[in-house]
Amino acid sequence: MKKIITAILAVVMVVTLGLIGASCKTTTTTETTAAATTAAPETTAAATTAAEETTAAPEGAYDYYEMLREYAKKNEPYPDSPAAGHSLAFTNIMGGIPFCENVWKNVQDQWKLAGGDPNKLYYADNQYDATIGLKNADIMLAKNPDVLINFQFDAKVNSIIATKFGQAGIPIIAVDVPTPGAPFMGVNNFFVSYLGGQYAVEQLEKMGGIDMLDAIVLMQFPAGGEVLMLRSEGFYQAFVDKYGAEKIDPITIRADGGAGEAEQANKAMTDVLSKIPNAEYVAMTSINEQTMSGCIAAIQTAGRWDPEKWLIVTMGCDDVGKQQIRDGLTDGAVAFFPERYGEYLIPAAVALMKGKAVPPFMYVENVVITKDNIDEWYPQ
Repeated sequence: MKKIITAILAVVMVVTLGLIGASCKTTTTTETTAAATTAAPETTAAATTAAEETTAAPEGAYDYYEMLREYAKKNEPYPDSPAAGHSLAFTNIMGGIPFCENVWKNVQDQWKLAGGDPNKLYYADNQYDATIGLKNADIMLAKNPDVLINFQFDAKVNSIIATKFGQAGIPIIAVDVPTPGAPFMGVNNFFVSYLGGQYAVEQLEKMGGIDMLDAIVLMQFPAGGEVLMLRSEGFYQAFVDKYGAEKIDPITIRADGGAGEAEQANKAMTDVLSKIPNAEYVAMTSINEQTMSGCIAAIQTAGRWDPEKWLIVTMGCDDVGKQQIRDGLTDGAVAFFPERYGEYLIPAAVALMKGKAVPPFMYVENVVITKDNIDEWYPQ
């Protein structure tokens, strides 16, 4: 595992140099800014392609997309209703989850601002199920949309979807999980995880340092592929960079927390707790807040919950995550701002409909949200 992580990080650092300035501006609230430059690409193949495309792109190549983005950010109607007469398909990773619902709502709002017909915005819920995701892709393909926004967790299924839509000549925009050959929109998983790890390290130092810590738990999602693994491996790397691998590796536990649902995570955490029966001070992260809800419930059920001893940083800061922070269940969350995803996705989709170029990577801004600043970003 250590060799794999080292190899990934080597690719990450090399390609980052070629991508600085290509992705969106990133904002953080942490004191540490070492990782606050443009973050690393998430897969070797995609990273190489992105670097080549970024290098080759002439100045002004993304002007049309950027122009539409300015209207999107202001929530103003796009000039000349560019989406009129076009159709768009959107497959959601899991309907009902606050994060996904926020993404879908913003996509709908921005589609209207772009002049799109609501009846030409097709929707399907992938229900965190690879088989359903593939079926939904076939349903969307039959509708022959001008663009597909693919929010689907299984990397293998995304490869199949890419082949089918590629043969049909329908461009795809991938959300949060890469789709081969498609521009990527979402978070830079290594970066956000590293950012969360830096914040956790800062808090640990206030508690007395690494000697206080009994375990570091990474609740991962291996089925999501290399990209989603980086959403927790960055957290691990922040600890390694501060304290050294010889200190961190012996206390690090990697577990499959499932596809982002509480029930799967609860079972996984129960198993983890049995492996560290004497651990009191634990740092932990997960791919999203639903996963963390299941983990916290397992810790409480086992009678081992003490918010002063569990240092928890989550990913996303959706409605569940905000409540976890306010209730003192977590120390912080790296916000992905799903309520703004449409501000990137619709300008990109419209640009593709018009035959215009879009950036290979469209990263959202990220901020570490804590109890101290949550009302600043999300007033009650």
